Amino acid sequence: MKNESIKTYNTDIYVRLSREDGDKIESDSIVNQKELIKNFLKDKPEFKLHQIRIDDGFTGVNFQRPAFTEMLADIKAGKVNCIVVKDLSRFGRNYIEAGKYITNIFPFLDVRFIAINDNFDTADINNSSELIFFHFKNLINDAYCADISVKTRSQLDIKRKNGDFIGAYTCYGYLKSPENKNKLIIDESVRNVIKDIFLWKINGMSALRIAEKLNSLGITPPMEHKKELGINYNSPLRKKIKAEWNANSVLRILQNRIYTGVLEQSKTTTPNYKIKTRIYKNPDEWVVTKNNHEPIIDEKTFNDVQKLMCEDTRVAPQNEQLYLFSGFLKCGVCGGNITRKTVPIKGRRYTYFICLNYKNNCNCTNKMNFKEQSLERAVLKTLNLRYKAFLDMQGMIDYVRSLPFHTAEVKKIENQIEKYKNSIENDNAMLVDLYEDLKKNLIDEKDYKSIKQIYADRIETSEKAVKNLKKEIDIISSGNKNSFSIYESIANNGGFTELSRKIIVSLIDKIYLNGKNDISIVFKFDEDARLMENYISKLPKETGVC
Repeated sequence: MKNESIKTYNTDIYVRLSREDGDKIESDSIVNQKELIKNFLKDKPEFKLHQIRIDDGFTGVNFQRPAFTEMLADIKAGKVNCIVVKDLSRFGRNYIEAGKYITNIFPFLDVRFIAINDNFDTADINNSSELIFFHFKNLINDAYCADISVKTRSQLDIKRKNGDFIGAYTCYGYLKSPENKNKLIIDESVRNVIKDIFLWKINGMSALRIAEKLNSLGITPPMEHKKELGINYNSPLRKKIKAEWNANSVLRILQNRIYTGVLEQSKTTTPNYKIKTRIYKNPDEWVVTKNNHEPIIDEKTFNDVQKLMCEDTRVAPQNEQLYLFSGFLKCGVCGGNITRKTVPIKGRRYTYFICLNYKNNCNCTNKMNFKEQSLERAVLKTLNLRYKAFLDMQGMIDYVRSLPFHTAEVKKIENQIEKYKNSIENDNAMLVDLYEDLKKNLIDEKDYKSIKQIYADRIETSEKAVKNLKKEIDIISSGNKNSFSIYESIANNGGFTELSRKIIVSLIDKIYLNGKNDISIVFKFDEDARLMENYISKLPKETGVC
């Protein structure tokens, strides 16, 4: 049998500091732990240092820590047979888990454990009183962790109720204020991107088409934008090496009330400080603060978008926009949904609408069979019969018509074009430098071709973005993106000349098909009038309004 006094120990130093302890990367506390343990070992030749393991920023409540996991793997591989910590609390604060490792697992694996400040060494446990002290100390550490958890939760609850933002990261479109990290300010670099996303949805584009358009315009997606801001952020939702816009990222923006100035927090919780599984709360348990920060989207636009997403809004095949009446048609008899059907007759295709309940024999007597063209003519005629109600806002229209919406939009896109042109210029310069490096034999042919392709791809992407952005300017210049073009069109043409998805979304709440050639339209232009009056009253003085 080997003499214990001359046994050599392959030793790991283990240090830990949690966020609750006020952690900083390589903080003083971590440094102090390492120095104390090194001083303890320096005059003990039987301890051969294998590695220093550091878990900085990890809780002691559980043992799912990267450095601890690596150390345990080396123990099982026979590379380590001794662990030294500053004290028991640095090893862990979970009474049951810490006790299991120290009194069961480590002895089974023939691993010596030393906690210096607690004067605890598994090689020197001689009586039950020392074990009792060890368990008592672990129990105190566990109780301390529970106490800290309760106090932290109470503090965070108070902050939430006061309207303080307590998240680690802000959502796309907002930043933490430099003066107060618990207050949100608008990220001006993407304010217009958020507005465009909601505008495109109102105009009938699907989330997928919006994502494709954002990618084609070269708009940086949320995850990459955080990196550009210098934020160290990663997400399990990421599916590609370089993140791109997709339907889900667009839907998350369209459904988030934060853009209306409403802060919703405490949506999830955990059962206790030991169990980290997230549990979703009921909406009535959330902490909601209205008018908490400056909005990007007005409440009406947000609610219109939510309503559109709840309706039957299918996208036409080979088209980026919805059918003209998608989500707006209801049966005037049973209140059920209306479905759109297309049938071929003698080589021509005819489109009509029919009540789903009547079609499926579900207690509806509405035999109407509305042709699509007939419905369009009926809605257009009804709008023109009522168009003078819109012109009651004529004075406001005159003011709005003079505002520089086009100029602001064009300027925004021109700035983006300039950004991509600079990127193209820089990448071309890098290609020249790369060729010089090849000629000087600083890189080989294989590396040259590989790196050259990367720059070529970047240039191609930037050039496509510039092309698409110039098309956007052409659209704006034609007046199609003016927020009040509906009202101006009425004033200029003496009524409506044609229907569009934007007209229907902006002016109509619901269309009821009551029977053959009989429709009822619920308008919302009275609400639009109030919104415009409110908008005019808030315009800055330099616009010349009021």
